[in-house]
Amino acid sequence: MFKILVADDNQDFLESVKTVLHEFRVLTSNSIIDANQKLSPDLDAVLLDLVFDDSRPEKLQGMDFLPQIHNLYPDLPIIIMTNYTSTDISFLAGKAGATDFLSKKDLNWIEWKNRIKKYCEKSVRIRELKLKTETLENKYDETQIIGSSQAIEYVRKQLKDLAQNSVEIPILITGETGTGKNLAVKYFRKHSPRKDKPYKEFSISELSETVLESELFGHVKGAFTGADKDKKGLFEEADGGILFLDEIGDYDLKIQKKIIRFIEDKTISPVGSTHSKKLDVQLVMATNRNLTKLISEEKFREDLYYRINKVKIELLPLRERKEDIVFLTDYFFNYFKEKEKTNLLKIIPDVYEILKSYKWLGNVRELQSVILAACTRARLSNDKELSLRHLPEEIVQQKEKVSEKTGFPTINTKIVILELEEIERALEKANGKKSEAAKMLGMSLDQMRYRVQRVIDFRIIEKFLNIKQAYYKILSSKTK
Repeated sequence: MFKILVADDNQDFLESVKTVLHEFRVLTSNSIIDANQKLSPDLDAVLLDLVFDDSRPEKLQGMDFLPQIHNLYPDLPIIIMTNYTSTDISFLAGKAGATDFLSKKDLNWIEWKNRIKKYCEKSVRIRELKLKTETLENKYDETQIIGSSQAIEYVRKQLKDLAQNSVEIPILITGETGTGKNLAVKYFRKHSPRKDKPYKEFSISELSETVLESELFGHVKGAFTGADKDKKGLFEEADGGILFLDEIGDYDLKIQKKIIRFIEDKTISPVGSTHSKKLDVQLVMATNRNLTKLISEEKFREDLYYRINKVKIELLPLRERKEDIVFLTDYFFNYFKEKEKTNLLKIIPDVYEILKSYKWLGNVRELQSVILAACTRARLSNDKELSLRHLPEEIVQQKEKVSEKTGFPTINTKIVILELEEIERALEKANGKKSEAAKMLGMSLDQMRYRVQRVIDFRIIEKFLNIKQAYYKILSSKTK
């Protein structure tokens, strides 16, 4: 039942509206003050009179109230009702946030009821969409570390403990690319007393030594060419909070020396300055490099390593914690099936098996990309199950290479063969009429053509199937 507010100074008119809109839950107000008190987020529409004092028709109290409603609830339909119609008033009302302008002089209750119902339906859809989006964002918190393995559980425990009890000591996070080092920093910050304080992060790029030093430690005017004013560095901007230095293994030795100084006495010196500044910043660093190897190559300072290696959190590669693959797959699937507006309901068991057998050199980040792409493909073919055909070819082929050694078709191949047999039976029943065959199979002609095309994509025609001319006709013909 739609909930609407009708504000008008004519009590007889209010009663008429309640009678006509008996299917709605109608709140009535005969004054602006009362209407203001009855405004609420669960309203589906507002019907607002412009004139609340007939002795002073030039005084448009409703027009003054209109922007207040619109500013408070910008998506709420506001339908202006009045006996005083003019182009100027319509223009001003629309500019102030009115959705529609209905004249009492030409009253058509049937038309009114239908228009109001449409506005209410739209209002409900918008509210539901916003609620769904907010729920989705809350459900899939960016600071979550997903996994059920003992290794990932220990990482969560470490990060939470250090965040709550070691607010001064520098933290080092190691792991291959894509294991979630940035996510670990966010999780750490979420549980830190510094969570509401400044947070800065820096990832090294192709910067000159001077510019890099300036980015981190700031500079004074005239320190180098182009330094036309004093500039705060990230250390100073993060004062009181946390500074995340990513890819610490790639930092220049001179920068490393200045980081050591900060760890020792909590001071920095901007480029070109002879004065130091004392700061309260907790350092969190991350790297995918082997720091001991870099030390042997004289590319990383040993004294810095000893200072930051006291508290180290290691993120294992995904291939070493396979039990997390299923957990992560479900997590990303549930997120992207909604986010990408798919009709997906579930993942077939074979998908989990093939994902667990993959090496995942790109780790969690690669798995996330694969599931996103798979959900997108499933949406394009309007599928309700995420299956092997939605996965990238390189993942499927890896499994097939293993199977080739045994001489048997893979599970993926078996599925394709079964689908083709179903298509063949449907075509026979439909006397070769492809549209009817597709309808029998519960798919469109394009979807049926797509499934046949996959046989060629998977390169299994010559190995396991004797493709009939009918299949080629499906691929080559657009006729029905």
